Amino acid sequence: MVALSDVKRWNTAQLDEIFQTVQQRLQTLTHSGDDFGKVMPVDGWSGPSADTAGSAHHSLMSRIDKMAAGASVVAKAIGQAADAITGVQHAITNAEALAGKYGYRIAEDGTLIDTFPAGHPPPDIHPEDRARIRTQVADAVTQALRTADDIDADLASVLKRAQEGDFGTGDETTVTAAAADGARDPGLTLPEPPPNATPSQTAAWWNSLSPAGQAILLHDRPAALGAMDGIPADIRDKANRVVFTQRYDDLKRQRDDLQHRMDSLNQSDPTQQNEYFDLERQRDRLSGTLTGMDQINDRLTNPLPGQPHAYLLGINPQNSGQAIIAIDNPDTAVNVATYVPGTTAGINDGMATDINRSDAMVQAAQRAGSPSTSVITWAGYDAPQTLVDAASTSYADHAETSLRRFQDGLGATHQPGEVNTTIIGHSYGTTVVGQTARDLGLPADNLVMVASPGVGVQHAGDLRLDGIPPDQVGQHLYSTKAPTDPIPALTNFDNPAADTIDPLGPDPTTAWFGGQTFQSESTNPLTSHGDYWLPRSDSLRSMGNVIAGGRP
Repeated sequence: MVALSDVKRWNTAQLDEIFQTVQQRLQTLTHSGDDFGKVMPVDGWSGPSADTAGSAHHSLMSRIDKMAAGASVVAKAIGQAADAITGVQHAITNAEALAGKYGYRIAEDGTLIDTFPAGHPPPDIHPEDRARIRTQVADAVTQALRTADDIDADLASVLKRAQEGDFGTGDETTVTAAAADGARDPGLTLPEPPPNATPSQTAAWWNSLSPAGQAILLHDRPAALGAMDGIPADIRDKANRVVFTQRYDDLKRQRDDLQHRMDSLNQSDPTQQNEYFDLERQRDRLSGTLTGMDQINDRLTNPLPGQPHAYLLGINPQNSGQAIIAIDNPDTAVNVATYVPGTTAGINDGMATDINRSDAMVQAAQRAGSPSTSVITWAGYDAPQTLVDAASTSYADHAETSLRRFQDGLGATHQPGEVNTTIIGHSYGTTVVGQTARDLGLPADNLVMVASPGVGVQHAGDLRLDGIPPDQVGQHLYSTKAPTDPIPALTNFDNPAADTIDPLGPDPTTAWFGGQTFQSESTNPLTSHGDYWLPRSDSLRSMGNVIAGGRP
């Protein structure tokens, strides 16, 4: 592996100069070579000497063709290397600046040295923030050296192959054509992210690429980038909008095809009825998905006056559909909240309600004094679609890893500096949040549980928040339920002796759970399960206060 000190000394100006020289020499070679190619055959010259001259000419032209093809690839690879090295050195410079801000110095061998006396930071640097930055810097240095190794090995391979005449066929019609053939070789390849990369490692990989390399991946692999936790929000948004259009057009074609097949059947014919109704069910499911995607697209492309920009951080229309939409940029906001909806969540049920709730929480946080706020609707799991399904913990079981990785990704891409993070669960979403905090822990300052059927633990101290001692988690957990909300009423025993047999766990608003509560005033049993985000409601105001870093 190349050394950090070596990479920092790599001189891209020299590579640029070599690139220009090779390009100039290649231009001379192609012009002179093409002129030489016209020398033979000579009109009227035949016989053994003419044959010998023709053979020698063909041999020389073959060598010139391969030389031109090789020079073309070499020039391309040197230009790519200069560009790629710029990205690596920029990543190292940023890592050094970030390390210095948090009391670390990057040694010549890439290790981190603590510069604070006895390793104790000043009180304005939170130990948890410092630990997170240490991981990010270490990952950034490791990935920068990994990318530098890739550049070095790729360039050496191209130079060796050119020296051995591996480029070009030697039979091109002109030297100019041979050079063009060489230019079609990919040259240097872009490094892949590390296998099984964490979000922090993914962020380090992305930041080690040059802008040109990033643009190539964004163009060629939008689906992969859009799904990666650790990629900046603006990049994921660009990638996922491309994916969104592709998926939407494909689903629309599928629905139209189903409709055409239905139109060819006779609904009143008993022999065709089963096929007709089966196609109708498939068509209606696709129509529901397209309606949900229309609602997402409307918020992305037609915000109301004063509404912040929306970012599409994830889209998957399969099954009930998954989508992640951020209101304003979570990478730059001071206060970031993730809202996890519950039963029936997904694209098929429509996304407008959940997106509107995120917009409402952004406004509530602004009213509470938040200088900048991002609220994310995280329908990034297959949610139960019926109340019967919601009695099972399996949907939350399968969502845990995805939610934890997403939250880690937010931390990996957020600009340097402190950020206040809140995770809000509604209905079965509280089960998802609770189980994730129980089993994997969550990097969050506060949890908010709204209308919970249970969060998977018997006491707030059984939940884990990164950097918060178990006996203090209850001070960071806020819960609410409306007096007439049927979900908490019908899914909880509200009895400490019976709570242990509830598969989802007890109601977190109970006095014995150990958390904090706030008021929700809705008294309409038909609507109270969704009334927590009504304008000017106490519940919405309280959520805004918590998101802004305060208390209900």
